[in-house]
Amino acid sequence: MTTAKKTASKSTAPAAEVVVEDEVPNADAELNAAAAEATGEKIPVEHNGKVFMIPAPLDFPVDVVFADNDFEAVRIVLGEVQWQEYRQTKPTIRDFQEFHAKINEASGN
Repeated sequence: MTTAKKTASKSTAPAAEVVVEDEVPNADAELNAAAAEATGEKIPVEHNGKVFMIPAPLDFPVDVVFADNDFEAVRIVLGEVQWQEYRQTKPTIRDFQEFHAKINEASGN
């Protein structure tokens, strides 16, 4: 007499997808950006002890839409005078990434 060996069935159901967000939206920054858009006021962005003033997102120069990279976009948003002030600090790529993130956050992105 032969006995059959029962094996555990393997599930073919896909694993549940887990979504992890790296960043938590900053509600205050989004509200400040919305208020700046309503009033046309500039938005302060503090970085390394210096305050840069950026326009409300709807007041960004239209050329920012055609920027080929983040450096060019930030340069357009800051304007040439503030861009040169930033460059005089001899920033690193890491520093620029932090600055760019602060500008994005301040503009509600």
